[in-house]
Amino acid sequence: MRYLGSTYIAVAILVLTFVLGLYVDVRSEDMHVRHLGISTRLERIVRLEQELTSLLSGAVLEEKLLRVSRYDSVDEQLTTTVGAVAELSRELELSGDISVLLELQQGLRATEARSLRHMRAGNWRRARAVLFEEDYVLAKKIYEITTESVISALSDELAERARRLEQMRQLTYGLRLAALGLLVWVGLMFSRRLRSEVAAQARLQQTIETANEQLEASVRERTAELQAANAQLAALSSTDALTGLANRRRFDEVWAAEWQRAARLGLPLALALIDVDHFKAYNDHYGHQAGDVCLRQVAAILAAEVRRSGELVARYGGEEFVLVLPGATAAEARVVAERIRTAVQVRGMPHEHSPVAPVVTVSIGVASGLVQRAEQAEALLKEADVALYLAKDQGRNRVLTAA
Repeated sequence: MRYLGSTYIAVAILVLTFVLGLYVDVRSEDMHVRHLGISTRLERIVRLEQELTSLLSGAVLEEKLLRVSRYDSVDEQLTTTVGAVAELSRELELSGDISVLLELQQGLRATEARSLRHMRAGNWRRARAVLFEEDYVLAKKIYEITTESVISALSDELAERARRLEQMRQLTYGLRLAALGLLVWVGLMFSRRLRSEVAAQARLQQTIETANEQLEASVRERTAELQAANAQLAALSSTDALTGLANRRRFDEVWAAEWQRAARLGLPLALALIDVDHFKAYNDHYGHQAGDVCLRQVAAILAAEVRRSGELVARYGGEEFVLVLPGATAAEARVVAERIRTAVQVRGMPHEHSPVAPVVTVSIGVASGLVQRAEQAEALLKEADVALYLAKDQGRNRVLTAA
């Protein structure tokens, strides 16, 4: 605001000085024209006065009335010129001197008018007496002296006025220079302040950018943590906590996706339901902790036997597991199921109360088909369940394929 106020002051000074300078220029020009007009007209008055005197003197000396025939026209020119001088000098200090000059001139004209009347009446002696009497000669002399005095006073007054106007002009120049200096100072101060503010803005911008970078890094780190946590949650939500295999929810998702893919591509899809034989008896004899260990070992054997991309083994519920085999025919699925059954039996986990074998065994029901309709998914799953039921009914520790 301080700089803005200084700027307003400088602009106001510049405007004022330009207006004042314009006024001075106009007044100077007016004074010059007035001076020239008055000087020229005063000189003309002197010449016209001399011409009138010459006309009257020549007429009375030669006693010829014809010599004053031009008197009226010269007098009219003189009157007009004197009036112009009076008008031009109205605002000047010497206007009083001009008034005296006019009064003297009127007195001369009155005396000359008396002489003219005598000339026109033929009384030349009386006309000469009027023109050469002491009062007229003295008045004429005073008039000439007054005219010279007025001309000198005019020059002095106009010179003084020109000097004052020149002083005003110099003052305006000084004020303009001061205003320009003030503007330059304001510009320098504003530039310095602007540079300071720009530097402060740059520092602030750098601080903000640093804070933004730190915030972005924190957000990225937090996002990565959240993504990892979400991935972990997603894995936990689709993983069986006991066995580490996919849970029933994950199986349902994969089963639906593989079914749609097989239907779209016209590929076969196989399914194997796996059940640990007489697992209740195992739990009752060895305890639930041992039963959990048994399920984890069976799950490990199943996971090891899943070898192709897209295959999935999941815990179906309790001691049941399910195996999804995309693109496998019934024969291929049976081979995989038999390999799993054998691997579990070969592991040799003791099962003393099993009527099937002294070790843990599994029964497997396999179903496979060429996918055509979406509603076949439940049917195929049911076929595998029926095959599993038949495997259990026929003595367990075996693989049966749905008819």
